[in-house]
Amino acid sequence: MDVKVQTVEEEPRSDNFKKVVRLDAQSENDFKTSTVRKLYQWWDGHKPHLPAREDFDISRHWSIASSLYLIEAISPGQYLHRLNGENVVSIIGVSLRGHAISVNSPLPELRRLATYLDGLVEQKKPGRCTGIVEYLGVENTNFETVDCPLLRKDGSVGFILGALSLVD
Repeated sequence: MDVKVQTVEEEPRSDNFKKVVRLDAQSENDFKTSTVRKLYQWWDGHKPHLPAREDFDISRHWSIASSLYLIEAISPGQYLHRLNGENVVSIIGVSLRGHAISVNSPLPELRRLATYLDGLVEQKKPGRCTGIVEYLGVENTNFETVDCPLLRKDGSVGFILGALSLVD
């Protein structure tokens, strides 16, 4: 199975990420950490349909809750970071809860993220990221994510539910 690399980002950023590689998510075997794999397995278990936001019950996912984040799709190129767990804040270096993610953002990394999210919404398929983050002063720590689209009641993609984890 060929893995399609969407982008590789190594430009300076305002957060802790040093390199971000955006990839297609094709199977649970793509993931190295149990945290990220668990969220992908939950999402994949709804096939052939996409899960709706109402299908996700955080109380059934307590073991990974601190590594989860939720982004709302407002309109093409416009997103709102609704939720991020404690591990997400620790890894990124800042809480993004309540922050806009936009193709018009003054921060280049948020413009690139909005473009990536647009692709997930349009394709109605999950994506994943891997790369390098500076974590607790260690410059070359690897991370991975999964980013799973969730439907609104009207059948459009309204949210991206994700998990972020450090890779040993």
